[in-house]
Amino acid sequence: MLSILTWLGVSNATELKDLLADSPPSSSSPAPYTPSPTVDIPDDPDISEGDAEEADPEPSTPTPDPTEEAFKAISAGDCLAVYDTGRGGTTSIDWSVDVPPDPVSCAGAQAQVQVTATDTACPTSHGKSYWSYRSTTTGNTTKLCLTRIYHAAYCMLGQQSGYSVSLGMMTAVACRREPVPAPYNQIMHITGVYRAPAGADANNCRRAAGDQTRYWAYLVDDGATLLCTTIYQGG
Repeated sequence: MLSILTWLGVSNATELKDLLADSPPSSSSPAPYTPSPTVDIPDDPDISEGDAEEADPEPSTPTPDPTEEAFKAISAGDCLAVYDTGRGGTTSIDWSVDVPPDPVSCAGAQAQVQVTATDTACPTSHGKSYWSYRSTTTGNTTKLCLTRIYHAAYCMLGQQSGYSVSLGMMTAVACRREPVPAPYNQIMHITGVYRAPAGADANNCRRAAGDQTRYWAYLVDDGATLLCTTIYQGG
């Protein structure tokens, strides 16, 4: 005991008691919690706000309209094997096809109309008309201005009243006796297509001296062409 007191630097038990009273008590409590500092992470320049959301879908491409494309493929100067069937009567035209076919030679027998202009106001005098198409896909209208090409020996539709015959100027029909669409009641045979002389009339259609055939004559191409016809008498 004495050696312990000597090691502690005290000489008796009373001094040891006083030493213990002056020493601070030891503690086993944990050290107070110090929060870690907040660290701001800089924005990544390669990541944008838009990347966090789905990108807007690309606008859909309208479905192509093949009929519109076929109309737009036709140019002024082209000739087509297209004609009025007559089924629309005398007030409207019923074209022989729904979609413009490939052009044909303007000098050939198949050519029935020539395109004189596109997408403009079209004249509608004798032998002139138009063909238009409005696309329900694009909403656009394409128009073809047409001039009729007449061939000798071909046939057309006519509406006879007494001695007068109104010709369906854009029509074409097979040269044979068969029922025709109302209000037409005649098949007219083209006997000649001539450069019109001054004062041209049916007398200029006679093909030989003493010709007694009854002709109906029409001036087309703004009066430049004389179209001679007669009622078809074939089988």
